[in-house]
Amino acid sequence: MKKHTKNIIVAVLLLVGLYSCQKAEYVTPFATFVDVYFDADKTALRDNGAGVFIAAKYNGYPIEWNILSKKIKVVAGEGKFEFYDTRNGNVVAEKVIDVKADSKETYTMFQPTMEAPVVFIDPAAQESESPAPAGHIKLKVANYAKDLIPFEHTDLKVSISYYDVDWNEVITEIGIIKDVKNTIDQAEYYILPDGVPSPLPEIGYNYVFEFVDSDTGQPLLNYGGTNYSNVAFNPAGIDPLPVNNVFTLYMVSRKTWGEAPPFLKKGDAFYEIATSVLFAN
Repeated sequence: MKKHTKNIIVAVLLLVGLYSCQKAEYVTPFATFVDVYFDADKTALRDNGAGVFIAAKYNGYPIEWNILSKKIKVVAGEGKFEFYDTRNGNVVAEKVIDVKADSKETYTMFQPTMEAPVVFIDPAAQESESPAPAGHIKLKVANYAKDLIPFEHTDLKVSISYYDVDWNEVITEIGIIKDVKNTIDQAEYYILPDGVPSPLPEIGYNYVFEFVDSDTGQPLLNYGGTNYSNVAFNPAGIDPLPVNNVFTLYMVSRKTWGEAPPFLKKGDAFYEIATSVLFAN
């Protein structure tokens, strides 16, 4: 009798186990994982010279985000992505996306300074802009480094810099951008001669900015007392290589390693004006 009762109990437990497994399989269907890409390279929280201060959450929970490959792996379907400042936990941007299994879209964020909001921008926003004429470049520049430039209105003197066949540095002014605006939305395109010599320099070339008071013509001086300049950008170093020679740039303040004549002094610290490429076509 005891053996018979024991067999009945074992049978019941097996049935319960089978039912539980079937039930679990029913409520947990096969999940499709998808890679979603968020590009934070043009945010001050990502690119500030001091560290990476931006991280991600998915549906309210922290999730792994490869800041270099820009990839977040999630289950296909609608979800809420939040991006937060790791220094204080504050959410700085969010986006609800219905993630599709075959999605390849990259979502691009922009934040020129730590004080600015993080916004999503269209990475293809400049693609409809007409190309620069042959032998020219087309530039739009915004100045977010007003704290380092004590001018009410600022002109940018644009030069090309390269080394000739005898390894002598050649710096040639190609034009001036008048009254540089303080935001991307306000800035306008300027067409300037590209200044590129023929044949092309072996080690490439750079465009250099100098900063001039629009009202007085006085240049911005560095800590050493000479004209301050910065290397703005190098078209050949941009991937993919721009074919229309149309560029949108923005300038920000960047703290440097220490005291040196080429830098700018603000308070007790030293800075430079760093230029980044937002769009290049």
